[in-house]
Amino acid sequence: MAATLRSRCRPFAPTLAILLLAAIAPPIPGREPASDRPSNSTGQHAAALIAKAWPARVALEQLPIGVFDSGTGGLAVLEEILKLDAFSNSTHLSTSGGDRRPDFDHERFVFLADQANMPYGNYPACARTGLLRELALCDTAFLLSAQSFPRSPDWPTHDKPPVKAVVIACNTATAYAKNDLDNLVARARLPVRILGVIDAAAEGALQSLGPTGTIGVLATQGTVASGAYPRAFHSVTRRRGLAGPIRVFQQGSLGLAGAIDSAPELIAPGATKPRPDYRGPSLDNPRARIDRRLLARYVFDFSAGHALYEGDPQHPTVLQLNSVENYVAYDVVSLLESVRSQPDAPPLAVIVLGCTHFPYVADQIRGQIQRLRDYQEEGRYVYRRQLAENVALVDPARLVARDLYRMLATEDKLAQSPPGQARAQFYITVPRPEQAGVAVDSAGWFTYEYKYGRPSGYTADDVRTVPLTTRRLDPPTADRLRQRAPTVWQLIEAFSR
Repeated sequence: MAATLRSRCRPFAPTLAILLLAAIAPPIPGREPASDRPSNSTGQHAAALIAKAWPARVALEQLPIGVFDSGTGGLAVLEEILKLDAFSNSTHLSTSGGDRRPDFDHERFVFLADQANMPYGNYPACARTGLLRELALCDTAFLLSAQSFPRSPDWPTHDKPPVKAVVIACNTATAYAKNDLDNLVARARLPVRILGVIDAAAEGALQSLGPTGTIGVLATQGTVASGAYPRAFHSVTRRRGLAGPIRVFQQGSLGLAGAIDSAPELIAPGATKPRPDYRGPSLDNPRARIDRRLLARYVFDFSAGHALYEGDPQHPTVLQLNSVENYVAYDVVSLLESVRSQPDAPPLAVIVLGCTHFPYVADQIRGQIQRLRDYQEEGRYVYRRQLAENVALVDPARLVARDLYRMLATEDKLAQSPPGQARAQFYITVPRPEQAGVAVDSAGWFTYEYKYGRPSGYTADDVRTVPLTTRRLDPPTADRLRQRAPTVWQLIEAFSR
């Protein structure tokens, strides 16, 4: 069966995601138009197909751990998992400073980047939460399956095993699809656990907050719209018996994650003038409006095509962001303006990096916070009262890594000996332009209109999954991984040979 698996959702015919999504979880009220909801079909049958594809006899501790994201941002989560040294490898107890041996030293990993469909954070804003959930189901189905990738000029031979746990290295997918994925493995009766990133981030934020202060969440618009973080904070405060309401301000980013991953509708290296296909913040974008009154506070970089504009930089008539740095400036200023609009709010003490791409730009976020702390107009500090003396940035990745280790240790699923084969495998989705109706741009990626406008059910046939080797990474992404995820980069290099 595995040998015939030509796309992420096969051999489960017809479309796995349609069968599963229809029955494992109800529609999300108010979030899905009828046209985006799969038809009411048989989920039990689809779950049975998943279970049938699972190996009949398998030693769980010998299977790898699966991680997926809508792009390469999730590799930051994998980096933290690989580096974690917070437990004793002999007793599995938490230890101060670890035992000088990575906690997952014996584990293998399978990573999937759904690059063809990224960023996931935009689907809810386009009223496509059903499609988003379908994509997450396809990602998980791929990780749960056993597949064979014969040798090609672009990669060596690979046999991908199923996984014993799945980490959703994406906040938006966690917010909208985790229940779907939990129901999938439950109905298929698989001994697999699904871990998301939001609950761990909420715990970490409240631990960093102290007795007073405000929490900021910097996430995608999709994650913010889900309300997942406020719910998680409320749940943690109730569970821990904390007194008093927690003040939370959220900035729904439109574009930063995609810009980090070089999404063509958000960033175009080499462009010198505004583009008709641009979809990020602008002077007239109702989803992410650049406020003309705040131009002096954003301090956008207009040099070298980092901002595309008409008119002059002080009074542009058209303005498009075209660098990661400018996206960061826009989102941090927007977050602080939200806090500033509530004079009674305590100072911002914690910012949750609520997208797995954002730790890559943590230094830039810190730089913007420091700049804005010192920013003055007419001799008065504009944001100093809104900022605590030390603002903590919470990266959920390390917290999820700790939860993953505890879970595997508790369930006796940790590998007991070093892997006798490749430590990690990496895969990426790419469009299949030969399929009828599929629309791609000049670089071979889905057009914005196709990606967010196609009906549910196409995702089984409009992409294919291939090994992610160094040859498939553009230079900016490769440089980012070398610098910010060196352990992952070494494994990708090994996988590419």
